[in-house]
Amino acid sequence: MSIDYAIELLGPNNNHCPSVAGSLQRLSEEEIGGLKELFKMIDTDDSGTITFDELKEGLRRVGSELMESEIKDLMDAADIDNSGTIDYGEFLAATVHLNKLEREENLVSAFSFFDKDGSGYITIDELQQACKEFGLSELHLDEMIREIDQDNDGQIDYGEFAAMMRKGNGGVGRRTMRKTINLGQALGLGVSESKGDN
Repeated sequence: MSIDYAIELLGPNNNHCPSVAGSLQRLSEEEIGGLKELFKMIDTDDSGTITFDELKEGLRRVGSELMESEIKDLMDAADIDNSGTIDYGEFLAATVHLNKLEREENLVSAFSFFDKDGSGYITIDELQQACKEFGLSELHLDEMIREIDQDNDGQIDYGEFAAMMRKGNGGVGRRTMRKTINLGQALGLGVSESKGDN
């Protein structure tokens, strides 16, 4: 089984997030190796597929407290070909999809941290307040807002925030926000700048 097989499983008629196939292509050899080892750990009978019982036991071994019904839902979602088991390609696709969902949740949490009043926008005042909470300099906040604020309304909405956080190395707003606020460390969210975060 290969990455190409997993990408084929995520063809145009699949209900998974369309960008998952692109994420699979960006996995490093080290990441692929780690996922292969995890798959082998869960596939205790070395059949090349994971059964419901193997998934349940594998999750228990890593400390998961999912209820049996939640594990069944996870199994059903990952079993793209409805064979009753999860093969390596399906495992890769499901793992990458779950990682994308987790990163999205992290972005929502980070945005909510700055959007103190819950208005759906981050204002200069809210950024200043966050800087004060962390004892950080407010240097470049106006410049950062101007760079991130695509519709020029003087505030940052979630779409603008997420786009800024997902960009590659570049863009004043991202560099400035990273240097000034360092979201990943400050909030413990694990938002990274690796090329696989797109």
